[in-house]
Amino acid sequence: MGPGLELAGARWCAATGLAAAAIAAVVTAPAAGASTTAPPSGAPLLAGVGRADITPPTGYYMMGWVRSDAVVTGQHTRLYARAIVLQAGGRKIALVAEDLNGIPGGMLAAAADLDHDIGFSQENVLDSASHTHAAPSGFYNFSTYNTVAPTKDTPTAFNLQGSIDPQLYGFEVRQLALAIRRANADIAPASVGWGSTQILGLTQNRSLEAHLANYGINEPYGKGSVAQDPYGYADTIDPEVNVLRIDHLVGGRMVPIGMWATFANHGTVNKSTFHYYNADHHGAATRNVEAAMREIGQVPGDQGVVNVYGNTDEGDVSSGLIRSGPAAAEQVGQVETSAFLDAWRQAGKHLTATPMLDERWTRICYCGQQTAAGPVDTRAVFGLSEFTGSEEGRGPLYDITQVPFEGSHLPASAGPQGDKIPVTEWGESVPRAVPLMALRIGDRVIVSIPGEMTVAMGRRLRSAVLAAASGSGVQRVVISGLANEYLDYFTTPEEFQAQHYEGGATVYGLASSLLLQQGLVDLTQRLVSGRPSPPSYPYDASNSVMATAAPFPPGAANATIGSQPAGVHRLERAAFSWQGGPRGEDRPLDRALVSIQHLDARGQWSTVDSDLGLNILWDVDDHGVYRARWEVPLDAATGGYRFAIDANRYRLQSDPFTVQPSPALSARLLDGTPEPSAFELTYPAPVVNADLTARPDHAAGGEAALLVNGQPTTVGASADGRFRLRLHPGDVVGVRPGAARDRFGNSNANELSWTAGAGSGTSAGAGAAAATTAPAATSIPNTSAQLAAPRAVGLAALLLLVAGVVLSRRRRRAHARSS
Repeated sequence: MGPGLELAGARWCAATGLAAAAIAAVVTAPAAGASTTAPPSGAPLLAGVGRADITPPTGYYMMGWVRSDAVVTGQHTRLYARAIVLQAGGRKIALVAEDLNGIPGGMLAAAADLDHDIGFSQENVLDSASHTHAAPSGFYNFSTYNTVAPTKDTPTAFNLQGSIDPQLYGFEVRQLALAIRRANADIAPASVGWGSTQILGLTQNRSLEAHLANYGINEPYGKGSVAQDPYGYADTIDPEVNVLRIDHLVGGRMVPIGMWATFANHGTVNKSTFHYYNADHHGAATRNVEAAMREIGQVPGDQGVVNVYGNTDEGDVSSGLIRSGPAAAEQVGQVETSAFLDAWRQAGKHLTATPMLDERWTRICYCGQQTAAGPVDTRAVFGLSEFTGSEEGRGPLYDITQVPFEGSHLPASAGPQGDKIPVTEWGESVPRAVPLMALRIGDRVIVSIPGEMTVAMGRRLRSAVLAAASGSGVQRVVISGLANEYLDYFTTPEEFQAQHYEGGATVYGLASSLLLQQGLVDLTQRLVSGRPSPPSYPYDASNSVMATAAPFPPGAANATIGSQPAGVHRLERAAFSWQGGPRGEDRPLDRALVSIQHLDARGQWSTVDSDLGLNILWDVDDHGVYRARWEVPLDAATGGYRFAIDANRYRLQSDPFTVQPSPALSARLLDGTPEPSAFELTYPAPVVNADLTARPDHAAGGEAALLVNGQPTTVGASADGRFRLRLHPGDVVGVRPGAARDRFGNSNANELSWTAGAGSGTSAGAGAAAATTAPAATSIPNTSAQLAAPRAVGLAALLLLVAGVVLSRRRRRAHARSS
């Protein structure tokens, strides 16, 4: 930061130096009940939606794992920036969600500047990251968030300097601007409405001991349990789902064009070993919701439909603690889909064309200000408990030491950082100042958090902001997390003192979250009272990074076919390979690279699937050899298919191949049923990182040809999909391989036989286990207990040594600039 900005910053601190006691009075005030005061009418609303493909070439490190062995080699799902533009009464606001790990504030500001001609700046764009851990690193304005550490298997590959990739940065800036511009071009008379619900049992708290500290319950790492929370399981997570529904005028009728949705859930179902760009559980939740809205609303094909699903206070909660792989991610997304659509239908009962629409924006710095819990630090310090990674995927240091270091402390407290064990002080390589936004839409206020807030801190913040809006007609406060900037984690003071992963990553000290809370309380009071925003701290969020690099090249001009696909059964994967250009640069934006075409009864080929969905995986090696795999859905039509490749500069088609019904289902006898006998058909359990799609617990519908006492008998499935028989004690029943079929013709591989009244039957052949289900949420313990003492720490020492050298160099450079 230059001397001019430093001086202006000092003036800002003086101008906004609110008395700590006054702020504390607001912060600690009890939450107000929902106000009965009706809000004033808003102006007529215009709204539009848009999206842009933000999937870059392969070869980048995956952001979030900080591991040099987590390199992207291909794509499972596209990454998107989805946008909604709302305009009313002279106000224009963009609501955006991106399939990224975080939102660099400089990138957002640069993108908004590109849209200055249509009325946008960083002050009226709210951009939340989905927090997938399978998006690229290398485009953050501040180098800490580009850092990648070496692993024991890839000791020479790393990015400890945090170097930025100029092409990637420019690409992400331009594509974000394009999504907003497309949404702006789509605006038409519109209505909006809010809906809400809850999701329970899907997520778990990964730092239970830190969470329990909020209630004065102090447990060693790994010893806490959900049952110890005074308010039960639901208090250990944030179950809230909030949906803003948007309908607008198309062809003379109102149709649904999108929603803005929030739910607290880390993007860590897919782990670092799944080396493909993907949106994690957001991939299924966004696509399924968009398809449902389009079908329910009979939306014309040329009208865009978006689910702008970012994140909220997900700091210590995840559905990835007991689930892994793309099939599990789809299962999580299906649960989210159901909840989002429930809230969306509810919102349809409360649509208004004249909602209140207003916003306030400012920027605050971490300049040592006082809060109700003491001062914030002026230095960003990362603690030891962050350096071994979180429970879903430990980092390289843990690989060597096998010690998580969560719950480790200094012997005594040392200033704003308390008893955090400091590893690095990052100085100018993380933001010193962050933007804050308070946005009113109807009877809700949305507030932005520039990072990952824990659920307990989220509750406190919402309560304080709702109190600040008392009497204004605001019914609920919604947090948009990972929004408009990324500055790691924000815990409660009690959680900070516990020094789990999240506390170690709360970089400006114990009071970091309270400074945000103070700022958002003030901003909300100004919003509901019609006063202007407070002075904004002058700060260069770009960190002198410019979006001037040339675009990525378009890839190879031609390609040659490698291997042809063979015939497959449903739920298996057909494969096709070809020689093209490196790094996946052949892939076009906003349209499919890989499509699947089906030969219909008229002898014509029609596209039935593509890599814009969830069923196709492709990768590319260092020599430009591509391999695409299509997982055949369990209900796909049988017959002839082919791959169609539509690259930037060439096209290919594979030889035809056939799809047949799956013979891999299992017939399984149901235990404990009130009927004399019942059995079901189950699908093969998905293999982690191999199978792409979730499977139902059991087949719904179908028919089975049985032998009862040697006599053929046919039975159809009942309404719940199970096969039920009326038998007498001693009757012998047999189900031969292939004799039981679901309603799509997929059949069992195993032989099942039993004698009525004689207990469990016998099964031969394929296993009969259904896909595993999650245990009850209230029985889930913390995921990791304290492990053994450190083993050899050669690489660990190297990591810390190299980090120290890098830090020393940065300090010398900073000193040289200042002198």
